[in-house]
Amino acid sequence: MKRILPLFLLILITALPVNSQNKTYRLLLHWYPQAQFAGYYYAREKGYYQEEDLNIDIIHGTVSIPSTRILKTGDFDFAILWLSTAVQLRAEKVPIQLLAQTNQNSALLLVSHKGKGVDRLEDFQGKKIGIWSGDFELQPLSLLKRNNIDMQVITINNSINLFLKGGLDVCTAMWYNEYHEMLSAGLREEDLNIFRMSEYGMNFPEDGIYVHEKLAWNRPRVCEKFVKASIRGWMDAFQDVEGTLNILEKACAEAGVPFSRAHQRWMLNCFRELLIHPRSGEIETKLTPQSYNFVGSVLLERDFIQSIPPYEKFIVPL
Repeated sequence: MKRILPLFLLILITALPVNSQNKTYRLLLHWYPQAQFAGYYYAREKGYYQEEDLNIDIIHGTVSIPSTRILKTGDFDFAILWLSTAVQLRAEKVPIQLLAQTNQNSALLLVSHKGKGVDRLEDFQGKKIGIWSGDFELQPLSLLKRNNIDMQVITINNSINLFLKGGLDVCTAMWYNEYHEMLSAGLREEDLNIFRMSEYGMNFPEDGIYVHEKLAWNRPRVCEKFVKASIRGWMDAFQDVEGTLNILEKACAEAGVPFSRAHQRWMLNCFRELLIHPRSGEIETKLTPQSYNFVGSVLLERDFIQSIPPYEKFIVPL
């Protein structure tokens, strides 16, 4: 009898659902709270994760502690990453796998002033371009190389000030972020040329939902539930704009970062266009081998990786 009782307890504990074991899963965002991650904050605030028996703790990278450093320690369960970043991490043997490619399109732009001699891509020759370092340089520099364009490249640190002061002919910007900052600084859309990477053969799928490899192996059902609740969070966040902005304002206050309702509203509207497929009206989550291999080929071309990790081991089929 003494042997049977411990065995029975072991079986009972193993059979308990996840919430009964009080397991909390960590979702790591690659930046501070903002509308780029609205769906996840909305899902947590509205209890969508709890409805799936998931306790989710949202953490984020910072200027001093980038999310990539946290990922390399393995101290995460789920993560939101750009595809280009994730491929590099996988190439370095970091145990991450893709669950859902939520953002199929690049929001990266090159911006120039109209009537200043840089109205077409071929006008870029010999001009000054401001580019951020790291993953942000991949598409612009590859685009220039593939079109045999030589420019004076100036590394900028996520600032548009040099462009605003006329020190740059062309500037890198994210559509949902720095481009809106340009407009808020007094520039008019009709006075700017927009070169979208997605329209110049350099489309990189960006944010996706990733998971620690061990969690994907051991608890695939948890992964399915997390994706389901997250997609629901995104769809409802787009429908409840004011409620979403209130949730983001609260998250920013907790993180100690500034909050601009106008800027976050712009960002949320941009992500509605980026995430929702125009024909299906849904968020498409499949990463095609073609898109994956294209991003991998550019990473190889720029010497960011030595080889492309196998597609089959990069994704988790749900």
